[in-house]
Amino acid sequence: MKDQTKISVKSVSETISVCLKNNLTFAAYRLPNQTEQALIVQENRDAEELANMSKITSLKGFLVAPFLQSEKNRMFLIKPDLYFSGEVPDEQFAKICNLIHPSPEIKSFTRPYQVSKKEYLQQIESIMKVIKTGKIQKAVLSRIKLVTSVNEKFLPGIFLKLCELFPRAFVYVFKTENHFWMGATPEPFAFLKNNVFQTSSVAGTKENTEKFLGIENWGNKEKQEQHYVSEHIDKVLQSNHWENIEQLGPYVQQAGNLLHLRTDFISNASTSNGNVGNLLNNLHPTPAICGSPTKEALETINALEKHDREYYGGFLGPVGIHNPIMLFVNLRCMQITGSRLVLYSGGGITIDSNPEDEWHETEIKTGTLLSVIKNIS
Repeated sequence: MKDQTKISVKSVSETISVCLKNNLTFAAYRLPNQTEQALIVQENRDAEELANMSKITSLKGFLVAPFLQSEKNRMFLIKPDLYFSGEVPDEQFAKICNLIHPSPEIKSFTRPYQVSKKEYLQQIESIMKVIKTGKIQKAVLSRIKLVTSVNEKFLPGIFLKLCELFPRAFVYVFKTENHFWMGATPEPFAFLKNNVFQTSSVAGTKENTEKFLGIENWGNKEKQEQHYVSEHIDKVLQSNHWENIEQLGPYVQQAGNLLHLRTDFISNASTSNGNVGNLLNNLHPTPAICGSPTKEALETINALEKHDREYYGGFLGPVGIHNPIMLFVNLRCMQITGSRLVLYSGGGITIDSNPEDEWHETEIKTGTLLSVIKNIS
């Protein structure tokens, strides 16, 4: 007679609840077009800080990089001392239950700057004036929305709901001693699998309607926005002496209630094509989250935005687990500080932008997360 004993297991979301309660450093994620959630738990509290990505192919864990490196916003790696895919055996779950770090000191909350609609429209007008001078072609303007009084116990449920609603997105939640973020991003940054490297340009946004499933119905503004990003990526690949690059697109990508234009760049990561980490250092930030040209667009953004982007517009994902690199741009995301959620959104401003439409686009982007938060909590 066969042994009918079934090993008792816990779900990833149940384990996330324990990680939160015990102040553990962890990352949970669900890759696009997959059903299984993965969980990485680090036994000690401090994530490993990284200066750059030159040795990225030898790293193992969950990598998180900010929009811009600074003393406050460092790139870091959460190490997989414990790693689970799909479910957590009871024995390992018990180990996590017994792994407890003291509660961190409660830091005073500095309320981030929430721009009003009137001011945001004025900022867009300012960017369009700079574009008219010929200094820049595009700048990505972002804003935040603050949600208060959300109990931490609802966060695993929010993570699960995002997994359910966005099957094509990279859904994640991570927490370290100093950083706590969650999101469902539609935008890949860089993949390396079986020595094949891929990066993508995703820019231009429309509401998900049947009309815009056909690329011929998209306007010049969105096509131009996409072109700037693709052109930038192509130039960086060429300047890093990457060869035999296959370009696919642009095509329409669905992302929940939105559509985007996307182009993929695929090449062999052979010795003749140089160091992948150095290439990623040069690719980020792309015009999709910054603007074009990068340096001048950054100056324009910094002169207008009154909040710190921190890890919004950075990139994150598993490295050295199954595949050497699976990184995504950190969009459709929120920062968690106590019972407050800081939601980030943005959009690319070009000469053809309509300020009211741009505001509406950011409302739709944050509205996705807001609806899930309200539904769960």
